[in-house]
Formats: sequence, C-alpha cells, structure tokens
Amino acid sequence: MAAKNLAVKFGEEKAKPYVLHLAEILMYKTEKSVLPTNENSSKEIQFLNGLISGYQSTYAVKRNSLEAFKNFSEALKIAEQLDKSYLIKAALIGLLDLFSSEIFIGGKQYAPYLERFIELKSDLTDETLIIMYSLIFFSKADDNVNAVDSQYYKYYERLDSIFALFPKSHDLYPRYYYEKGIFYKIEEDFKKAEDFFVKADSLSLNKPYLESFRGDIAWQLASLHMQNNKLQQAKNYLKVSNNFSSKLRDTFYNDRLASLIFQKEGNTDSAYYYLRKSVDIEYRLGYKNNTLESSILTVQNQTDKLKLDALELDAQNRKNRNLAIALGLLLVFGSAIAFLVNSNAKRKQLVAEQQKTLQEQKVITLLKEQELNTIDAMIEGQEKERQRIANDLHDDLGGLMANVKLLFNSLQPKIKDDVDKLYSKTNALIDEAYHKIRAIAHAKNSGVIAKQGLLKAVEHMAEKVSAANNITIEVKDFGLDNRLENSLEHTLFRIIQELITNIIKHSNATYANIHITNHGDALNIMVEDNGVGFQSDKIISKSTGMGLKSIDKRVAHLEGTLHIESEIGKGATVIIDIPI
Repeated sequence: MAAKNLAVKFGEEKAKPYVLHLAEILMYKTEKSVLPTNENSSKEIQFLNGLISGYQSTYAVKRNSLEAFKNFSEALKIAEQLDKSYLIKAALIGLLDLFSSEIFIGGKQYAPYLERFIELKSDLTDETLIIMYSLIFFSKADDNVNAVDSQYYKYYERLDSIFALFPKSHDLYPRYYYEKGIFYKIEEDFKKAEDFFVKADSLSLNKPYLESFRGDIAWQLASLHMQNNKLQQAKNYLKVSNNFSSKLRDTFYNDRLASLIFQKEGNTDSAYYYLRKSVDIEYRLGYKNNTLESSILTVQNQTDKLKLDALELDAQNRKNRNLAIALGLLLVFGSAIAFLVNSNAKRKQLVAEQQKTLQEQKVITLLKEQELNTIDAMIEGQEKERQRIANDLHDDLGGLMANVKLLFNSLQPKIKDDVDKLYSKTNALIDEAYHKIRAIAHAKNSGVIAKQGLLKAVEHMAEKVSAANNITIEVKDFGLDNRLENSLEHTLFRIIQELITNIIKHSNATYANIHITNHGDALNIMVEDNGVGFQSDKIISKSTGMGLKSIDKRVAHLEGTLHIESEIGKGATVIIDIPI
C-alpha cells in the first residue's frame, strides 16, 4: 500500500510500474528481475531501479551486502539531485534496513545515514522508524547478543510514549511488540518477553509480507526458551523458524542457535555438527571478512586508481580464500578442543560465583522475613482493633440503643395525640441509629472472612455496595474451592475493598467486575470498571492518591505484582498476581 501511494506521487506514468514492482519485492522479500532501463530513462526511473536492485541483492538466497549498498547509495545520490525528501527517505530506509539486518554490525557506518534521516523526519511514523533503528543498532554492537549500548534504554523509554499515539491497527504494531519482547529478553524477564513475541506473531498472521518476520519471532522464542533452560520448547520454535527460512542468512542463524541448544543439553556431537554448519555458511557469506566497511570504501572511492586497486585486492583475496577456509576449519577444531579444556575451569568459577550470590541472597532473605513479620504483626493488630470496635458497637452501643428503643416504645400509650407525629419521627430516628450501628459493626467485623472465606466475603461486600450505590458489581471466580491461609485472605479482602472504594469515590462508574482466579501456585485478582479512567502512568509514578500506595505496599509484601491499565474515558483495570 505504501508503494502504491508512492506511485501516485510520480507524475511520470512510465515510473509507476517500477514502483509496483518494488512493492512486490518488499512484500514477499524475494528476488525479482530488474525492469529494463537505458541512458534516456528519467532520473525517477533510475532511482527506482537502484532501489529494486538494492533490495534484490538484499533478499537474494546468498545475500550480497556489497552490491546492495552500491545500489542504495546510487539511489540516494539521484534522490539528492532531485531534491525530493520522500525519495531521499526511501533510499535512506533501504540503507538502514541493510545495516540493521547485518549479523555483525561492528562500527558506526550507519551513523551518517541515520542522522540524515533524523534531519528529514516529518511525522510520527518517521520518528518511530528512527527509534526502532536505534534500538537495533544499540542492542547489536558485536557478536555478543547480550551487549547493549547505554543509549538503548533511552530510546526504549520513548517507544511506549510514541505508540500510545497510534491506533492499535497501525502497521508498525507487530514490530513494536517485537521490540518489547527483545527488551524483556535482554532484561531476562522471560515471561513478559514471550508474551510480547506471541502478540507480535498473532498480529502478523495471514500477512504474506510478514512471513519472514514471523520466522524472526520464532527464532527469538527459541532463543528465549534456550536461555530459560526450556530446551524442548526451544527446539519446537526452532523448527517453526526453519519452516519460514529460505535464505542462507536464516540458515546461519538457525544452525548457530541449534548448536547452542544442543551444547546446553549436553549433546556435544549435535552441538559440534551444527556449529560446523554455521561456520561454513559464515565463511560462504563472508560475514566477518566482507563487512559493510569495505562496501563503503568501494562506493565512496570510485576513481580509476581505486577500481584497479580493488581488482588487485580481489585477486589477492582469491588466493587467500583457500588459506582462510583451511585456517577456519582448524579454528573450528581448535575452538572445540579449547571449549572442552576451559569448560571445567569456567564451571569452577561459576560455582564460586553462585556460592557468593547465594550467601548474599540469604542475608537479603533474612531482612525480608524480618520486614514481613513486622507487616504481619501490624495487619494482625489492625484486624484485632477492627474486631474490638465492631464488638463494642454491636454489644455495648447496640444493646444500649435496643434498651432506649424499648423504653421509648413503653411511652407510647401515655402520649397525647398531638405529639404522635413527634413520637413517630423520634422512633424512626432511633431505628435509623440502631441500624447504622449494626451496619458499621458488620462492616468493621471480619467475621465473614473467618467463617466463610475470601470469596463469600467479597460477594457479600459486592451485594451490599451494589444495593447502596448506583453501581452494579459482579464477582467471578475460578478455582476457589479451598480456603486460603487466614491472614492472606484478610489482606486480599482489604485490597479488594480499597479498590472498590476507589471506584465508588473517583470513577463515576455504573458497572464493575471482580475476577478472582486460583492458578494453583498463584492467585490472580482483576478489578475493572467502566468509569472515567485516568492517566495510569502518572498515578503509578507518583504512587500517591486513591489508596494505591497502601495497595502497592501490601502487594509488594506478599511478593506479588500490581499492574494498572487505564485511559481517559475508557475505564480502568487493576491486575494483581500473588504467589501462594
């Protein structure tokens, strides 16, 4: 669609078939023949042919980064001559795509092209592309997949804020979720990383132009499960990645990851087999000896002398290639032997580091237990105080009000008719005071929880609140057949009670849902309403107001997590996960 829109901008009718041809290459990531051009072809057609040739070299089965760089650079030169910003940006995107998809980025060759793109940015889409390119470059500095430049986090923080301005149907959302997955993978939060990768994959379904992207997602999920020691799941996702792979570059990635998985599994024969395959492909593609640094030198220096030097260098490289292959094979064998020799020493070092970490964790755990005991004592004291107040209200003041009502009713036969109305009003006030005292006593009393459990207490509260306010509250549960520990039920009830109080006070909602689900090892509580909503990021960052600070502390001391989702005018959802 973007290419079709670009075709409309070309005044020259002859250029439009080239635009549509380019669109087809981009959609299916495949090689297609270059449309014919000649010396009399217009600058626009020469520009388009440069892009087509560049992407053709990029998507070839055996990728030719050098040729792709030459073609994209020529297209950029023509676009600058035409002085049309949308053409310049199209050429820059081709170059940045090429740099960002290199396995080993190495230096900063991409920097001048990214800076030029920043100069030309004109809308949110341009800003988003800049952020995404930056995230790739700063998280892929060298061979080490865990090497992250310090600027990576600065750009990641901008990602969420900019996508808040896009509709959920925006074409860049699959890439957004993919980058979120990469972030949490780097942070080793494997659960969140997996969730975002799965979201990216679901948005990419039935979109032919995202098939290779789905292969990238499957590879990331395989790598993720390998890091998390879920090796069978890693193998399953690697099979999916192989199904989407059609290029040598994809095979390199898959074979290298397969080697790491089998190494972690202890299957040294398979690990060595896939390592050797990936190294062979690496040398076939020349990833480490034919980087884009040589491409830049070749394109930027186009004098006859440098062309001759390049030919001589190419001849020398041919002579050296056989030697490099032989040395490469020796390197592989040597690396395997070195790996076996060093593994024992590394294992001993790892054990020592683990023992040190374990000792530190013991100290932290003792401090944590002491803090939790203090909190438990505080909560127990609060519950006892509530019980005492409830008993005093019910037994003492409630009994006193009952006696007052009894004595007052004994006066009825003795009063005159002209004060009958006064008697009725006074009697109604005594009834109202009596019922209010009973209601306060029941509200403060936690006996419902102690006798019948958390679910019954929440259902009882929801019924009372629905009857007394202009709001309907539904309680939905799953897996709450057995009671939880008593103090835990008390704390969870107070949290839910505080959330419902917030809804009544602040949301102007007419409907609310309380979902309580027992997963066996964790309890999930979700409270949602259809009220006016709020800016959740500001509320969370300030940690003040609406009782959220108290709720957050209670959840933290239960070693749980609190997550709030809300938009102005679209209600709010609070999700709490507690380990049990």
